[in-house]
Amino acid sequence: RRDTDMTKGSIWEHLIWFALPLLVGNIFQILYNTVDSIVVGNFVGKQALAAVGGSGPIINTLIGIFNGLSSGATVVVSQNYGAHDNKRVSEAVHSTIALTAVLSVIFTIVGMLGTPLMLRMMAVPEDVMPEALTYLRIYFAGVSGLLFYNMGSGILRAVGDSRRPTLFLVFSAITNIVLDLIFILVFPLGAAGVAYATIIAQFLSAILVMVTLMRTDSAYRFVPRKVRFSWSVTREMVNIGLPTSIQQGVTAFS
Repeated sequence: RRDTDMTKGSIWEHLIWFALPLLVGNIFQILYNTVDSIVVGNFVGKQALAAVGGSGPIINTLIGIFNGLSSGATVVVSQNYGAHDNKRVSEAVHSTIALTAVLSVIFTIVGMLGTPLMLRMMAVPEDVMPEALTYLRIYFAGVSGLLFYNMGSGILRAVGDSRRPTLFLVFSAITNIVLDLIFILVFPLGAAGVAYATIIAQFLSAILVMVTLMRTDSAYRFVPRKVRFSWSVTREMVNIGLPTSIQQGVTAFS
């Protein structure tokens, strides 16, 4: 077992060992878009660089909205885990997965259909528009990988395990770098190549975190046949996460 009962023992020790992997994870998460920009800037051209770099605010707006909601799920799981309410923990986990599945469909549709409007709002130059559209549509077609990773890793962190989500993220970031180079140097796919590399890497991290949740013997174990909404738990998650969701979305949009 890698989960930690943070209601027992030294508070400072728990905080330090919990926070260090988060710090490393944040650094590697930043590397995603940075590496994409470096690769296309050096090996493709300025239009591809502008397409990838300029897509950041759009991606951050929609992902910020989702991450805010996921924070509500994390709070509910951690509260019940600390209270040793195993039934409520299980309900929270499976409601979280159900919510993620629904939001994955919504974000995919909104992202793919809303991309042209959002790029026009940003006054993206016409010579950059085709590659920016391609990059974002591919990205949002596979955005569910990122959403399931973020929500699944949030569940693990809620029970005190910040190490494994960080290891999965490091693996995913390295995979993204390797695939970037393959899809640019071996298969010259341009901005589309780095988009494919990103969604493949994100799906791999999502698979790792979901398998981890399925293989645990703890209360937060994920059992696919149990996926359903517990409306009282879902309402609590949304009530907690919605203000943060709005804040992060508005900040990125501005």
